[in-house]
Order: sequence, then structure tokens, then C-alpha cells
Amino acid sequence: APMMTGQGQFGPIGMGGMFTLLKVRADQAPNDYRDPGHYTYPAGTVAYEYQGPPLAEAPRPAAPASADPHAGHGTSPGPADARVRKPRGHQHH
Repeated sequence: APMMTGQGQFGPIGMGGMFTLLKVRADQAPNDYRDPGHYTYPAGTVAYEYQGPPLAEAPRPAAPASADPHAGHGTSPGPADARVRKPRGHQHH
């Protein structure tokens, strides 16, 4: 069975394994099994590619003042104020 079924609103539609597509529309009559077509999104709710002038690069935090380039990686910044209670058994299930 082909895994690419054609073009959708936003490009090719790919499927893998078992796949079901259900189209639901409020204005579709009962027992009307015609394809309602692509969904019409409300104005202003679909993302789009920015076409304006280039933006400034986002600010980055300063590098750590350490001679060891691996210092601080994988370590906690300090003790956390957390209270943890490990579960015991299966109460309240």
C-alpha cells in the first residue's frame, strides 16, 4: 500500500501503519458522505512564514568564566527547595 496519498492543504500527506482520517464539519448534513474538502481555518489562526526584514539575533547568555570548557555541564546549579514523597503501594487506585 502506498504511504504517500497526495497533497493536502499544507503539503504532501504521509501515512505510516494504520491510519484513519475523519473529517467533521458542523454544517454537513446527516448521511451526507461527500468529501467536504479542506477545512477552512478561522482568519488569523494559521501560522505563516515571516516575510519582513531580517530580525536581530536573539541575545545569548554570557559564557561561564571557567577555564574548563566542560565545567557546569550536567551538574545542578545548587540545592533545590523541593519536597518529594515517594509513593508506597497502590492506595487510592
